[in-house]
Amino acid sequence: MKKMMFLTVVLMMLAPTTHAAGPVGDVIKIGMVNDQTGANKGSGRGMKVGVEAYFKAVNAKGGVNGRKVELVALDDQMLTDKTIDCLLKLADEQKVFAVVGSVGTSNCVASLPVVKEYKLPYINPRTGATELRTPVVREVFHIRASYQQEVDRIVDQLVKQGAKRFAVFYQNDGLGTDILASTENAVKRHGLSLVSKGSFERNTVAVTAGLASIMAGKPDAVIVGAVYKPGAEFIKMARKEGVSAYLASGSFAGGMNLVKAVGPGAAEGIIMSQVVPELDDLSLPITKECKEAIEKSPEDVGFNSVSMEGCMAAKSMIMALEKAGNPPTQAAFIQAYESMKGADMGGIKLTFSQDNHQGQDNVYLQVVKGDKLVSLK
Repeated sequence: MKKMMFLTVVLMMLAPTTHAAGPVGDVIKIGMVNDQTGANKGSGRGMKVGVEAYFKAVNAKGGVNGRKVELVALDDQMLTDKTIDCLLKLADEQKVFAVVGSVGTSNCVASLPVVKEYKLPYINPRTGATELRTPVVREVFHIRASYQQEVDRIVDQLVKQGAKRFAVFYQNDGLGTDILASTENAVKRHGLSLVSKGSFERNTVAVTAGLASIMAGKPDAVIVGAVYKPGAEFIKMARKEGVSAYLASGSFAGGMNLVKAVGPGAAEGIIMSQVVPELDDLSLPITKECKEAIEKSPEDVGFNSVSMEGCMAAKSMIMALEKAGNPPTQAAFIQAYESMKGADMGGIKLTFSQDNHQGQDNVYLQVVKGDKLVSLK
């Protein structure tokens, strides 16, 4: 962390004094920095597929006010130092208009100094972290619910099902500590407190010690605050050790990415919160539109909760670009977001203001049945 902070300061000192994006010509460049090849590549690739698919669909219809939208994506392998380096390359060399779909709470938080310095619109970082929401950062806009909202829904459901002894297994970083704090807040509302907690180091799957700490409290419900690879390792080991407690996780685990990593059988019964609508509900126009766009992509990621989130983020950007002038400016783009009041994405409405940069609060609960995620009614 100290190395990352030092690198941030040095890079900011070396950054040029003029930070504006390049003039918008026939192409509007949108940047993306996330994990495409590392431990959380499922989330990074899913966001890229969803965003790119929607941009391609828009370009096929003539673009935005006659301009094409181009995605320029760089791979940070979920390493925070590399995140900053890639973000500066996008701003300095590519002169991107905005950035979308960053992944990883620590990576997104580390990006804030660059985002603020360059006044770079930073759209839908794939995190529900409090630090990205409070206080409001002028350039940062969210198209997803917060982690606190996700955990509240999970805990309310588990209490309804009879759970009283809650534990949290979390990765030792911004994501994990936010999930830990959110769970402590959520159970407190029910007059409860955590019976145990266990952690592991980020970018590892060293979960054995954390599992032992969890088991010591004899919980009947465990919130898994980890990305899908170590989260899956924990769940597999917990089931092997005979842990019968409810297991639950959030959108940060990547939906089916977690289910597939856990494997047949062991994933049965896991409860997961999502920040996108049910993928099989094609009566919702936004779901149908995104599914059709994503299924035209040759990528093997396919239509899932992460690529759906990327598509929704991309659509919100197009909506803002259409109102940001011709040619659009970054300042007008930000104002276009803040002026959205019940803006309809196709069944999902977005509302922003200067004091609230989270456009919608929807949280959907699912449960794994037969190695598939189905709606938890």
